[in-house]
Amino acid sequence: MAPYAGALKRIPSALQKLHAKGLAALLPEKIVDPMSTLERWKKPVVSRRIAKDLRKRAIKNGTYGAYDSEKGIGWEKSWDEGLFGGKNVGKINWMEVRGFKDTKRERTRESRAQRVELLLETADDKIAEFRQKFRDSKPEGGVENDLKRRIKGSSK
Repeated sequence: MAPYAGALKRIPSALQKLHAKGLAALLPEKIVDPMSTLERWKKPVVSRRIAKDLRKRAIKNGTYGAYDSEKGIGWEKSWDEGLFGGKNVGKINWMEVRGFKDTKRERTRESRAQRVELLLETADDKIAEFRQKFRDSKPEGGVENDLKRRIKGSSK
């Protein structure tokens, strides 16, 4: 179903991190290096791509707005603030609910099956016709016809 299987393996751990750290798991962290006085930014614990996938799945399953820590499903509305930076908090965009594209093979499976069924209906007739043409294309047997062919071929 999913186009990237690696994301599915990380989703349970991402939910655990969101449950443990809350909104802070979606935000970058400012760190001061103890050896020097330089400041640097640490990446969010849960990436935006994984977080958006989790949110989309919660919307589809109807668990948006409530997170169940025992089952590990759902999405809290407060997490939207870290994901969208204060804009569109709590709003569900119709494009986010759109499903995965799937492969072309999966998308066209029904039409291919119908086409194959139609072709199978006429397959027996086509096979019989091909076999008859094949038999007709062979030269006639017999010693007399074989000699005529050999004489005709050697004169060329």
